[in-house]
Amino acid sequence: MAKDDKPPVVSATDVKQAEKRDAGAYERGAKAGQQKNPEDGNPYPEGSSGAKSFEHGQLDAQKVRSSDKPPGR
Repeated sequence: MAKDDKPPVVSATDVKQAEKRDAGAYERGAKAGQQKNPEDGNPYPEGSSGAKSFEHGQLDAQKVRSSDKPPGR
């Protein structure tokens, strides 16, 4: 890193806003994961933290949905 290249300063407000957005993305993914055939794919840009949160929510909801089925069916 060059002498003049300083890392960006991130405030506590920025962190809270990012966490809030990620929580919203997770919830949106969880709703999609509860559906058998979700209409839309991941609406967040590929590789973004929102996309990752959406995917985690979707997968978590799918796990819950699949564990509700009786064994052997």
